[in-house]
Amino acid sequence: MTGEFVAATSEAFELTSQRRRPFVGHGAPREDFDSQRTLRSPLLTSASHVTHRSAASSSASLTHINSTRRRSPPLTFWGLRHRNYANIRELRGKIARVPRFWLWPRFLNNSFFARRLMFSGLLVSIALAWGVTVYNIKITLWLIDFKERKPDEFDRCRQVVVFSGLIYHMLPIAVLLLLPGSGLRTFEPFKRETEMQDADNLGAHHEEEPSPTSVSKIRRRFVFQLCEVLAVMALVYDSGLVIYFLRILFTGAIYACDSYEMHLFTLGGAVCYVGLFVVLYYFARYREHIKMQLGAFTENDQTGDIRKRAADVSQGVKSTVPNKMISVIRTRLYHATRRGDRLEMREILEFAKNRGLTSIEYGFPRKVYAAPKIRLQFFSASRRNPVHVAAYHGNIRALELLEEYGFDMTALDKYNRVHFSTGSLFWYFARIFIKRPSNSVENADVSLFHSTLLTPLHCAVVTGQVETVRWLLERGAPPGTLAQSSCRSNQVPPLFLAEHAEIARELLLHGADPLVIPDPGFMNTMTPLQLAYVRGNYAVAQELEEWGSDVALTPFHLAAARNDVLAVRKYISRKTDVDCLGEMGYIGLNRRTPLHWAAISGSTEAVDALLKGGADPNFQDARGRSPLHWAAKLNKLEVVRSLLVANADPNLADGEFMTPLMCAASALDASSELFSELTAAGGDIRYQLPTTGDTALHLAVRQENEASALAALASGGDLMRMNHEGLRPLDCTASTRLLFELKRAAGQRDVMISYTHSHLEFARRLRQSLEEANVTTWLDLMDPSGIGGGAVWREEIARGITNASVVLCIITEDYASSEWCLKELALAKQVGTPILAVSTEGAIVDENLQVYLYTRQIIPFEPAIVDIRQDEGRVEYEYDEGRYRSQFYLLLDGVRDEVEKYRFLTKQKNVASSRNLGNDKTFDRAGSSSRGTMLQTLGVARLSQVGESPWNPTTSTSTSRNELQEGPFVFLSHGDKHPAFVEQLESQLAEAGVACYSDRSVSGQDFFTRIQVAKETILRCSCFVVLISSQTASNELVRDQLAFAEDKGRFIFPVVLNDLEPGLDKRYSLVRNDLFHFMANGMNFKASFDRLACALLEQCTSDTQEVSYESITGSEADQTRNLDSLEGLEDKNLDLSSTRIRM
Repeated sequence: MTGEFVAATSEAFELTSQRRRPFVGHGAPREDFDSQRTLRSPLLTSASHVTHRSAASSSASLTHINSTRRRSPPLTFWGLRHRNYANIRELRGKIARVPRFWLWPRFLNNSFFARRLMFSGLLVSIALAWGVTVYNIKITLWLIDFKERKPDEFDRCRQVVVFSGLIYHMLPIAVLLLLPGSGLRTFEPFKRETEMQDADNLGAHHEEEPSPTSVSKIRRRFVFQLCEVLAVMALVYDSGLVIYFLRILFTGAIYACDSYEMHLFTLGGAVCYVGLFVVLYYFARYREHIKMQLGAFTENDQTGDIRKRAADVSQGVKSTVPNKMISVIRTRLYHATRRGDRLEMREILEFAKNRGLTSIEYGFPRKVYAAPKIRLQFFSASRRNPVHVAAYHGNIRALELLEEYGFDMTALDKYNRVHFSTGSLFWYFARIFIKRPSNSVENADVSLFHSTLLTPLHCAVVTGQVETVRWLLERGAPPGTLAQSSCRSNQVPPLFLAEHAEIARELLLHGADPLVIPDPGFMNTMTPLQLAYVRGNYAVAQELEEWGSDVALTPFHLAAARNDVLAVRKYISRKTDVDCLGEMGYIGLNRRTPLHWAAISGSTEAVDALLKGGADPNFQDARGRSPLHWAAKLNKLEVVRSLLVANADPNLADGEFMTPLMCAASALDASSELFSELTAAGGDIRYQLPTTGDTALHLAVRQENEASALAALASGGDLMRMNHEGLRPLDCTASTRLLFELKRAAGQRDVMISYTHSHLEFARRLRQSLEEANVTTWLDLMDPSGIGGGAVWREEIARGITNASVVLCIITEDYASSEWCLKELALAKQVGTPILAVSTEGAIVDENLQVYLYTRQIIPFEPAIVDIRQDEGRVEYEYDEGRYRSQFYLLLDGVRDEVEKYRFLTKQKNVASSRNLGNDKTFDRAGSSSRGTMLQTLGVARLSQVGESPWNPTTSTSTSRNELQEGPFVFLSHGDKHPAFVEQLESQLAEAGVACYSDRSVSGQDFFTRIQVAKETILRCSCFVVLISSQTASNELVRDQLAFAEDKGRFIFPVVLNDLEPGLDKRYSLVRNDLFHFMANGMNFKASFDRLACALLEQCTSDTQEVSYESITGSEADQTRNLDSLEGLEDKNLDLSSTRIRM
């Protein structure tokens, strides 16, 4: 047995950590719940964090770390349960009282193995007792008589009697083995929780609180350990009896006795011999069942009473020898780490630090935990490094603590030690005839002659601790370190042990070589991909294939992957085929050349040597990918440059129509330089997949590769280009962070902030808060008062409002008096951009603002403002941060709703447009008519009434002539031109109470039906409205409908639509002004002139009255001046802000 530890000094007693009330089982929990990787156990099959593993892959991977044993549960499992229940003070349900001395039959009857052990042991004991009695009373006398009768056969017959007597004299062992299942509390196998709690509390510090991070081991009783030793002795004893029986059998002594009583005695011994094995079987099963029921799934998860007694006896030993102190510290630190007791770990480490053991002389911990050496190719001693223990169990908090005290996170150590204990000794012999549960062969090849030194990363990978693997890799743990082992097959990197695709991905992301061949030419002449296929682990195999992993091919391939330039040149000089695909002329599974392997591994020098030797840079593998595809896919910038210099085709498509640019877009963290090199060499950044229409930017956004998406955008990717489904890149993700970065990089803004420049400080704070919430914001920092509102500035404002998802205005005291702010709101309403508002000074929403705002849309920020400061026209606030955040979250909800609504509507519109595109092309090809009348591109008709829902050309319902309403209505003729304007006009007429019907095309109706329905509707309508524009002027359908309405005497109302685009700057300037329309050919000039003259006269009259009023009440400074010319104006000091100038 291996003793746990012995206290070295009286000061070392300070290291005794507080004993904590043990929870069921054992474990090393972490407090960070989100980053846990819990045990892959049947008990947690529904847990969201459980990492499942297949039985097929289990044993295959463990063979590479010198153990096929079932892995002990990561201790985080028990910590997870402990944290979930830690806050429960009283659990409902009454626990049955356990009798003090003997468990009644009601306990025995509810056991899988106890009753069987009890009855089988009792029967065997009775039989053995009968045999012992018969042997002492009758058999001895019979032997004396037999010796007198047949002295020649006496020795041979005596051997048979001795053999049977040896079996019968195993009565004490049989009795002791049945006692643990008898219900007697004295002989029960494990100490109960209350007993362990009382024992632990004896050494606890009274001032400390119990730690939720420590769980004690399951402890066996001394009597039960004695039973284990006796069971082992019985097995050895029975093995000796087998040899003795073979001697009897082959010498013919079994037939020497001539008495039926003697034969019956011998037969009874044979039956008892078999019965003893039955008792041993149920003893082992009962032991395993209770052990696992309490949470000890391996022999290391339990401890015996002997060790504790040995440790307790030595607690008072005093020693000042540093080596002895280090030995004690190592032992206690190892066991504290196994239990996950971070408080005790810190106490131990602080003790070592205070005692000066961290000095150069003693070198704790680096020197103490230096990697052991494998001696004579077989033997090595374990350092019992706590880093490996914490990594194996996924205890990141323990790793952080050990890192804080200077432990090496990359040290090698022998983790699988030969464990000496009564339990291990029992199972070492019991496994010969007792089969362990499925997939739980433990310590099968742990041997004194078999040593494997692993890194903590190996330990974390083999137990599937994803977060621990990530933590170690982020701290520089090399993913390619080979294990050192006395067996060549175990000298593998961590990637060979990965059983989960996520762990394999983490290793590959941090530089693990997917083409590594650990032992070329020997046992491990295979890559990780081959091993994954051998295991049947297709999830890992698929992940490896995405990173370019291949099966082992030739030494030439391996030299290229390892960047061994000398070896590459040697093969080229020996006339080896530079584009070979496998050994002996065979073609490998993936049809890859050495140049492929060099490109995948990023071996730039090897790539240059191969290209110089004549390698084909456009050679395609089984997937159609060239070396340039793989270099771009894996972000190997230098390799890409070398291949492009060698005329590699940047637009070569693989079997999935992917170009190198598309592969770069699907890579993680692709650099902008990579995209620049590919586009500079002629790569088409606007290339679309023939199958889906996706561009490189679509792929990067869909896979949420932020770096790749931004790099593709910077290289000319079109953020507005749609695929075959009508989706833009922005529509391919729900990540608010990615959308924010893309829009910010592309100059698109979700929110346009409208404010007065006196409140710039609040506007900037609001912008910062929105951008921290991943909402892109446009804020105009140019004050228009100084520049008079230039055309460029106006155009930028108008563009920002037009393209924004929502306009956010800051209502202050001076907001309503700002003409610029009112123009911004007016333009937003005109273009249909939603408006949200916040108030900071309790300003009254006057009539000017009520036109654009709803009071319920204003978010008040007054409760968040505690003080107002004014300095030279600038207003600044002091805030109550808590209230500011609460009000901001109210605003953020509304802003996000509007942004998502805008994005959804844009997406739906694009999808509908994309779906209709094919129909429109079909009509263009097949809808031509020889009649010369009506619209040639339409062959079906529909009447649409607007007023109930917005118009959609693909979803509007048709109206037949019998369904027309009886009241007055208007017919609108537009020839299917200007759909957006027609939709707006119809909706506004409906809101005004004017029923409106218009001509629509619909599938299922022929061209003649459309004409007849339109004519019938014109005959019944009260007014005929015709849309006149440059597009409808030559439209045959509009021309025919207008002529028909004129013939039938309908009232005709022409609506002239001007196609002129005045520009954003003029649109912004004139947004609050009435427009006066004139036709260039003089048509309807009188009506247009009368409307203009009326407006001019009204304004002039208003100005005259204002001037007259100012001549009476105005001061000298406010006088209106008449200037005949501008001469001499430079000599006059005019206050332009208070002076009216007429010219």
